[in-house]
Amino acid sequence: MKKCKDTNSANRDKNQNNGTPVEEIITYSRPSDEYGMLGNMAGGMPIVINGHKVYASEHLYLCGYWSLNTDLHKQIQEYCLSQKSGTYAKRCTKGKYKNDARADFHDFKHDWMIWVVWQKASQNEKFRMHLLSTGDAHIYEVVPKGPVWAAYPDANGVMQGANGMGEILMMIRDCLRKNVEPTYNKDLLNKSGIYFLGEKLTF
Repeated sequence: MKKCKDTNSANRDKNQNNGTPVEEIITYSRPSDEYGMLGNMAGGMPIVINGHKVYASEHLYLCGYWSLNTDLHKQIQEYCLSQKSGTYAKRCTKGKYKNDARADFHDFKHDWMIWVVWQKASQNEKFRMHLLSTGDAHIYEVVPKGPVWAAYPDANGVMQGANGMGEILMMIRDCLRKNVEPTYNKDLLNKSGIYFLGEKLTF
């Protein structure tokens, strides 16, 4: 399958540098927002991995923190997956097991996130249609104190933060249009030895 590269950051920066106004911006902060379905916290779009049903993409992403081939990490994943919402999964699991997370998770978390969101897109038509309905708009996840995955307007209304989720969503939107797979570092994920409920994932 052909690969789809992330060109949105470059195009956005080009527009900012030459003064061309951005035509449309779409934001979301919580699942109840108009475009909240785009976020990982949104439920109703399950993902099946190796026969195991995952309630929301946030649950699957969180499992990456505790993905070593140990009984403890498997138990933590089971605890995470038992939570009824992405919000509770994040709050409860990180609050209880933060010190047990993989030391190297941040080395592969970006590629892991791309893979997770791609699973959500490839397995849920409702999500695909909603994402494609955003057209060419720039997508921002707006969360205070979320400089990596989100962005937040400063006092002048200028978005600050890396907006990692927005960039991934726009990349996947392009991939869906072109019917290609997103580009992510499969070698890194494979070498990282990521286990899900006792089974090693291959990418």
